[in-house]
Amino acid sequence: MRKNQNFKKYLFSIFFPLIITIITIIIKNKMELKKRSKPELPKKLKIGYTSWGQCDEKVYESVKNGLNIIIWFSIDLSENPETKECEIQRGLDYKKVALMTKKFKDNNYKIINLISIGGWNSKHISEKFTAEEYYETFIKFNEKISDPSLDFYGFDGIDWDIEGHDDFSNSINKFTFKELDLMGQLSVLLKKNNYIVSMAPAESYLDPFNEEFSLSLLFNHKEWENEVPKFNYHGRNVYAYLIKKFGIETFDFISFQFYEGYTHALYKFQREKKFFGDILMEFLSKVKNGFYVDFSMVKESGFGREKIIIPEDKIVIGLANGWANERFLFIPKNDIISSYKFIKENNYDIRGMMFWDIKDEDIERDGEPFNMAKIFNEIL
Repeated sequence: MRKNQNFKKYLFSIFFPLIITIITIIIKNKMELKKRSKPELPKKLKIGYTSWGQCDEKVYESVKNGLNIIIWFSIDLSENPETKECEIQRGLDYKKVALMTKKFKDNNYKIINLISIGGWNSKHISEKFTAEEYYETFIKFNEKISDPSLDFYGFDGIDWDIEGHDDFSNSINKFTFKELDLMGQLSVLLKKNNYIVSMAPAESYLDPFNEEFSLSLLFNHKEWENEVPKFNYHGRNVYAYLIKKFGIETFDFISFQFYEGYTHALYKFQREKKFFGDILMEFLSKVKNGFYVDFSMVKESGFGREKIIIPEDKIVIGLANGWANERFLFIPKNDIISSYKFIKENNYDIRGMMFWDIKDEDIERDGEPFNMAKIFNEIL
């Protein structure tokens, strides 16, 4: 009897670890099967931003008109004032978003859905938490808003759109390296888990026509100083730090906001009367072949005068639709069409085009409704 018990113990000592190992392998394999698969970006990106909290029939109409990426606007990464925990603030009615994405699928529209982080006058990312904490918070948020009954599993990724504030004295008119590092580290973590990561810098936040670097967002452009001496809302290549430190490969595409207030592009188009195709060619030549940023102007950056190169397959041109007034670049339909044809004929190309915003589609310009989604669909 004792021998039999010893034999059972012997068998248990051999097979129990083996069983545990097998179970562990099975669980691991199941987790691998459940690992998020990265959505495939379209060959040409036709992107539209919703307005603040927007989720209505105009969003669906923009998809019908040709958009293949919707960037939903927007959220903040911040601290809960009561629990002091990391949380996602503001946002949208996610039930409506789920229903809308179901409508896309039911009508055979394959749409990438990203969530924007930031926006003008919006909070900057809180420095009280680590990138890992923000990552876990985003994953839980995406799981919480998921609705399998509507085939909605949260957003496909994020778009960085952290900007400045109307009030010059507001602290968010200056970035910190800790904040930028958190943005970059979170981007790397999300990219590793097959989320799409993009950025939408204002023209001055990633500026191939100015080598200067600063964390401040309170500058003017030299060409505009005489006309609008008090318009000190420009940056100095602050988003270039993200590319330099975390690599261009971290970002799936970069949407340049040509519609930032009083841009270089606006001055060339409006004051110098340049053809928009020539403006695009000059810009693309700079970013594609490389432009320099002097990070040593802020020693804490840890970098010197560095070359930034952005390949064509990551370049997205951001335009304004009918809302744009004289402060912001508005390009008429025929100029957009002829300019894109012009750059293609001169052996340049872009990954796609983006516009702000869907709410303002079909505003009348030059005697007819201006619809950017239809223009993108015609040329891309």
